[in-house]
Amino acid sequence: METKFRKISNFQKVILDTILFESKYPVLFTCKNDKDIYLFICCFVNFEKIKWIGTRTTYDNLIDLLENKITIRDAFLNGTNNKIMIEYDGKEVEYELKKSSEIPDEILPTVGEYMDAEEGEYEYKRICQNWRR
Repeated sequence: METKFRKISNFQKVILDTILFESKYPVLFTCKNDKDIYLFICCFVNFEKIKWIGTRTTYDNLIDLLENKITIRDAFLNGTNNKIMIEYDGKEVEYELKKSSEIPDEILPTVGEYMDAEEGEYEYKRICQNWRR
């Protein structure tokens, strides 16, 4: 994933930070890019391509997400209005920058869904402690 994201201008130094939810692949995760932290959601996968949507965020926003103070959707929409949509077809990486209002509703996280993280889950304490530094 990092190698795919690094093909995007201004993302050459991106590294995977924390996987918050995964299935066969990371579904909800954070990445660092220089001093910025991003929240990414895998919004589409099939045998031909994979799509992600990302947003620059803050550690406070992510901690609120893990502590169930805000929904996944709110965590994604909080902060900057600028989002990045990334698509990989197995060969090429394409991306486009969009405003929150331009993102189709079906791509965004479901309204009202929380992480429902419990202490111990997602290495909850370690993640929050690291993010609070």
